[in-house]
Amino acid sequence: MEPSDRAAPYFAAAARGVLALQCCEACGAQTFPLRARCPRCGSTRLAWSESSGRGRVFAHGRLERSALPELADRLPLTLLLVELDEGPRIPARLAAGEPGPVRAGDAVAIGFEPAADGTPLPVFRQAPR
Repeated sequence: MEPSDRAAPYFAAAARGVLALQCCEACGAQTFPLRARCPRCGSTRLAWSESSGRGRVFAHGRLERSALPELADRLPLTLLLVELDEGPRIPARLAAGEPGPVRAGDAVAIGFEPAADGTPLPVFRQAPR
């Protein structure tokens, strides 16, 4: 998968193990996923900034079956919706090998694992309680 020119800064940061978010230069809101306009004020002046990569589990679920054969050896997966310390919510999964279980409100930190094609995908690891 080749990232679009607009998404290139996100994937360049991910390759370094860093989560990049768009930040509105007009109102300061940070946003995820990639947008053309700020969801708070509508400005098109969006720049990239590095996120702390820390947040809390907002919601979670467990994937037991998948129609995708490439996921068969990874099941079950814990899927997460994480509210980042900066505000945006990001969907991802719990990193492979994490002990689990997770609960809403648990502290997590971002990591990246490569997809089959080498694209870095966000995953979260449990942070100390």
